[in-house]
Amino acid sequence: MLFDESLGHPENQQKLMNAWQANRIPHALLLHGPEGCGKEAFAIGIAQLLNAADENGVIDRESSVFRKIAQFQHPDVQFIFPTPAQSNAKPEELQAALQEKAKNPYRRVTFTGKNTFIGIDTIRELKKEAGYRLYEGQKKVFIIAEAEELRPEAANALLKLLEEPPQNLKLILVTANLHKLLPTIKSRCQMLRFSPMGETQIAAIVRRFVPKVDERDLAAIIRLSGFNLKRTFEFLDKNALQNRDLAIDFLRKAILIHKSQELMALVEPLTAKKDRDDARQMLWFLLLWFQDILHINKGVKNDREIRNVDKADTLRKFIAFTPTAEIDGIVREVEATIRELDDPRNLNPLLLLTHLAIRLNPLLKKA
Repeated sequence: MLFDESLGHPENQQKLMNAWQANRIPHALLLHGPEGCGKEAFAIGIAQLLNAADENGVIDRESSVFRKIAQFQHPDVQFIFPTPAQSNAKPEELQAALQEKAKNPYRRVTFTGKNTFIGIDTIRELKKEAGYRLYEGQKKVFIIAEAEELRPEAANALLKLLEEPPQNLKLILVTANLHKLLPTIKSRCQMLRFSPMGETQIAAIVRRFVPKVDERDLAAIIRLSGFNLKRTFEFLDKNALQNRDLAIDFLRKAILIHKSQELMALVEPLTAKKDRDDARQMLWFLLLWFQDILHINKGVKNDREIRNVDKADTLRKFIAFTPTAEIDGIVREVEATIRELDDPRNLNPLLLLTHLAIRLNPLLKKA
């Protein structure tokens, strides 16, 4: 029996239902797996199972408890996520981020241009809240998303709560980077591993939140995202297919570097915005493009095995046009530029992309 079919991951649901029926849900769960496979939505579903289910494990989706948890308004359920330092965080900005997450639990919480983390003050507040009586729920549930972003002092403070949890408290940690968590934290949690979702399930989830999505575009975007739900929604928001076309055009301009005016006309709009999302996305598509070239060069026979499946013919024409391109060197240069773009000390993304084109030129034409 599943507690919410829409969440997917039936094996993990069955494990939890068995534990719930035996009244043996562990005090601390650690949901881990690749980014964008629905772990945070699943954690919210666990909170609803613990507080809005009848004696048979059927969740009342019309109840006020269910709605309050979904909207992050239930006093006994806390959703913690990385935020900017208090000096850089405006209360209305934090509230807006939480409201967006409530509208779509599969989306990424972002704060443009700001470093985020989970600090000691947040965990201290949680520990204080853990000591209070239940307000209206059956269990207190604290969900810590992106738990790898705990600062060292915050992780140590959380460890004390894991060692001596109140009886009515369930802690759910969520991470896509298990290796970054303290071994002592991992050892005190029961771990549930999550696998990437398939194309059909991702498409079904997307249609719930974007009912008028173009089916052909959606299929292409899901593959380009690497079957990552968070990235799929970002790509739908950011005209990803247009940015993918810009990435291909960027390569053409890098080959014809002497036509510098055309290159500048291409990259200036990408770097004019306050955020760097479009530029970052274009670089991501460059990496995918050359990953696909590597696969084709290794003799992949089924186009379904490449990310840019809708551009398979263009890929092969590009390979024919640049037969001596040094792919490994190109990938290294693009990865280096992504790291530079993510460094807030680099104040001129236009310069970064221009320099990248200059560095790619000899690699694309290498004899």
